Amino acid sequence: MSWGNDSPLVPLRALANPLRIRIVSLLTGAPMSATEVAEELGIAHGSASYHLRRLTAAGFLRRAGDGPGAEPGGAARRGQPPKRYEYDPDSALRLDRSGDSDLLLEALFTDLRRRAGAASRQVTSADAEVWLPRETWAEVCALTDRAVRLVHDKAGPPRTGDGVHVSFTAMLLELDGERG
Repeated sequence: MSWGNDSPLVPLRALANPLRIRIVSLLTGAPMSATEVAEELGIAHGSASYHLRRLTAAGFLRRAGDGPGAEPGGAARRGQPPKRYEYDPDSALRLDRSGDSDLLLEALFTDLRRRAGAASRQVTSADAEVWLPRETWAEVCALTDRAVRLVHDKAGPPRTGDGVHVSFTAMLLELDGERG
């Protein structure tokens, strides 16, 4: 089953793998082929190709240059350029959050541990469980959304120019308000 851009929901379960989270993050900066993904992440080409196809079928990635809704294809034919994949930013708007969130959180936590272990410098961090006025909460959400868009819009290909390899994680949770 293919989840093109015209499909209403993107299945959350497709991201419930730390390697797939890394691939989506990597392809946010630049379209890449399976070979380039494999080289950058230090994995087998077959593994990169498999995960690229699964993420494309789920709707997180699309074939670069093919426009919205492109179907994942097989290997490039002899004499033709390799197929390149890119992150589909609209997938975040179509994410099905109705189930499998525990699997995704475990994958995110696993990748966050990897990132923290690879950190050479911590620029900033914050953690808070507080009560805020509704208008302040709305402002925090809007500012965070702006930061997320900025990171995705300005992300570039790996290891080029004067780019800095960074980790950016944002999660805002509105709690139910019960004690505990």
